[in-house]
Amino acid sequence: MRDSIFISHANPENNYFAAWLASKLRLLGYKVWVDVSDIKPGQYFNRDFEKIIKEDAVRFLAVVSNDYIIKSKRDDTGVMNEILCARTIKEIDGFIIPLHYDSSDFGEFTVGLRGRLAIPFNENWADGLHELVQYLEEANIPRTEHQNNTIQFWHEAQKIKSEPIEKEEKYLTNWFPAILPEHIYIHQPEVLIEREFVLMPFSYIREGDRLISFVSIETIQGFTRISSSHKLPVTDLFNNDTIQVDEKFQLIEPNKKLVKLMNKIFRSNLVRKKMRIYEQANRREIFHFPYSPENKKQVSLKQIGKTRRTVIGVTSEFTWYFAISHAASTFPYSNFKIFYHLVFADNNGKHLKSDDQHELRRSLPSDWFNRKWLETLLAMMLKISNFDMDNQIKIEVDSNVFLTVNVLPIEIISSIGYKEPTNEIEPAILP
Repeated sequence: MRDSIFISHANPENNYFAAWLASKLRLLGYKVWVDVSDIKPGQYFNRDFEKIIKEDAVRFLAVVSNDYIIKSKRDDTGVMNEILCARTIKEIDGFIIPLHYDSSDFGEFTVGLRGRLAIPFNENWADGLHELVQYLEEANIPRTEHQNNTIQFWHEAQKIKSEPIEKEEKYLTNWFPAILPEHIYIHQPEVLIEREFVLMPFSYIREGDRLISFVSIETIQGFTRISSSHKLPVTDLFNNDTIQVDEKFQLIEPNKKLVKLMNKIFRSNLVRKKMRIYEQANRREIFHFPYSPENKKQVSLKQIGKTRRTVIGVTSEFTWYFAISHAASTFPYSNFKIFYHLVFADNNGKHLKSDDQHELRRSLPSDWFNRKWLETLLAMMLKISNFDMDNQIKIEVDSNVFLTVNVLPIEIISSIGYKEPTNEIEPAILP
């Protein structure tokens, strides 16, 4: 009975994606055959492939990439042999399904794949998987109630030898505690002209004809004339759905306004430090330090009891930058969630195209384990703080008034730990 999905890919170049796809399909109940084992010298394909394709496979998924195309044109590769074998299957309509994995050119697709409608994975793996599964469901590809141990398969494919152990383990989140000023102000200018605030070094947000800020009446009067001003405990914005500020103004969802102000303050601080902005496809801004000999130096983590990390790396073909984005929150208490990213540029500093960014993000950090991600994130936070000896990012929000962010994240203690694929036990980081 044909009930298996055969995944053909460039081994080892596209093993990570092939293992990811196989894991997702297995979780959905599909029977999948994929070879992500090490290739020994003199070998070019797994001898089981012919029997699987001719007798067991119900669909043949070809992971088309630049590496796959190159191998498909050489007669000493498993890719070519798999495609030739798959082309002998005539009784199943649409047996071969190309999956467009990277920026490879459709015109370069090998004979047997060219002209077939390809499912795009090159922009977003999740979208590609959704389209593939929709097709498999419409084609009535069988599923089984019995599922193999998908996690075990993933660990084997990635050569991860880890297992939970009974020991107290410290986990570090990506939540960085923040301390806000005690009071917040709602000002009503006589005439609200935004250009009057260009030279004001402090952040505010606008709500109707009011300005919400940590800037006091004494400071803001140096930039515009104020007709009314109200000073509120910042905790009031945590605990109320609405705040009646005066007879004419009601602040709705004050907590959301506070979060918006916090985000603007943090962003303004990064901009003032002349960090570069890279805008992702979803328009999210992520920030990284620009290239300079100083910024390329290793960052010492001695003051927090760790070693050194770099936030910029240079290869012969590109430069990588460790980058962050942020999201403020007041639950369960004030904090900033800091998300890490990698951004790539050519060696002249020009950001690479989106397709190249995606491909390099999947390949360059493939051997970065939790410890490296964590310590590089801490190096970034320390650098943003100017290596403050109190381990705080201190952002001035009014004259001698600060919003502070701890450079060390919130810790969680668990009675269960695990061993990573390294000789030493390392702290984990929860995204």
